[in-house]
Amino acid sequence: MDTKNTTERVAEQYLDRREVPRFEVDESAALLHIASGTRYTCRILDLSLGGCRMCLDQKQSLRESARVELTFKVNGILFRFPGVTKWTDGRSMIGIEFAAMSSRRKDELAEIISEIAAEIAANAARQAAEEKAAKEREAAEEEDRLQQEKRRLMQDLELSKEQSEKQDEQEQAEDETLRKLAEKENQRRRAEREALQLAAQFRSAAAVPLVPQRVEPEAAPASPDNSAPKERRAAVRHDVDTVAVIHLINIASKLTGRIVDLSLGGCRIRTDGRFPVGIYTRVETEFHLEGIPFRLGGVVQAIYDGNKVGVRFLDMSPRKREQLEQLIAEFGESHGS
Repeated sequence: MDTKNTTERVAEQYLDRREVPRFEVDESAALLHIASGTRYTCRILDLSLGGCRMCLDQKQSLRESARVELTFKVNGILFRFPGVTKWTDGRSMIGIEFAAMSSRRKDELAEIISEIAAEIAANAARQAAEEKAAKEREAAEEEDRLQQEKRRLMQDLELSKEQSEKQDEQEQAEDETLRKLAEKENQRRRAEREALQLAAQFRSAAAVPLVPQRVEPEAAPASPDNSAPKERRAAVRHDVDTVAVIHLINIASKLTGRIVDLSLGGCRIRTDGRFPVGIYTRVETEFHLEGIPFRLGGVVQAIYDGNKVGVRFLDMSPRKREQLEQLIAEFGESHGS
């Protein structure tokens, strides 16, 4: 390698206001003041082909243009150059200009400075790459953070939507429950009104005996066509003896017995067991007469003892009424004969 070309290339590449550029270093050194023979320990802070800047460990009294000798080591190579002071701050900082440097030593210094420059450039490139990588990592982390925030917001939105749907379903269920409760309350009130009306009807009809006393038929007129049972069949009860079943509507139960007497308005039944409820109880009476089945709705009008009750027929259909009228008429004819 041509040392002269190397020296010139380094000098041209780093030329600045100081004629040659300085590079920051941090190496221990020794300074000898030739005139007084005083030695100073110091550190080189920057270095160039023309000189260096130093910091002494103690306060110095050197003046400008004082002849000195500088000894230092850079990158494992020992240098020893004569020089003169170019400036001083009067305390510890001092600038040295190299003097009477041989070509060989100058080339060696140029090589060292080239290595320092390359190292600085590599450090700068490495630092730039690290800064770029750091920025890319920061950008990636920021992008990841934004994506996580976006996912979190979407999850919160979905959760809010699910909660809103659940709340709507809950409100609908509550509304349905309130509607059913209101419907049940209305049904209960209607049932109470119907019971009160029925009780009022029964109280108004209480003056009418359920089972009137048997009235002997008056003497029939001479005319054989005039039949007495037709005149009293609407009120007169006729003795019968047939099995009957009383269905208790309110408690969904039934009681067996036998019909004692029967009229178009009601009947009297002797039950097999003790009658378990009171008057004004809605019942259905089921029995057969002359092979015809009957199931008639009614109400308990009277209780004569523990197992004999009077039932008043209600809401009888026209067909059943007609059948019952025919049977009672037949009973009346048979009694008359």
